[in-house]
Amino acid sequence: MMREDTAWSLKLGRCRIDSVSEFLGDLRALQERFGVRIVLMDAELMAGRIHARAALDQALRAEEEQAMTARSLEMEVLLYASGQRQTGVAMKFGLHEGEMTAWVAVIPDSAPVWEELESRISIIPDEDEIPDRRIPVLKELFGITDPELEAVGRRRIAELVVERTALLNVLK
Repeated sequence: MMREDTAWSLKLGRCRIDSVSEFLGDLRALQERFGVRIVLMDAELMAGRIHARAALDQALRAEEEQAMTARSLEMEVLLYASGQRQTGVAMKFGLHEGEMTAWVAVIPDSAPVWEELESRISIIPDEDEIPDRRIPVLKELFGITDPELEAVGRRRIAELVVERTALLNVLK
């Protein structure tokens, strides 16, 4: 498994996206200029840092093993984040127009890239726990039942989500 402190970095940030295509163009220019890959995951659909890390780790492992479903690492990360094989579903976990909170990954880690990104994205502190408003969203997205959540406790919903996303490997 890749270690975040050496192979990649992950931060929570807020940004305003007026045009997804223009924002993606800016990201691609940064990627080409610095030789990195940048992935943004919609934090409102994610079960915190543990979920974002798991999606990154699984996608990087699939790339390393030449077992990716998607044509790009960025889309592979979104597939693992969504726990789905369909790119249409996975794309919902990516960028959207308007204000958004996102998990932002830079692969490999690069301080100069973060300096550039911070002109577009305001880095914010990690969430201490998953907000109550997100629980019903996560339950629906990942098919988590009330009895299942009651059995493990609300604070462990991230573990249930990560378990669901790991099943994508079985479905491949």
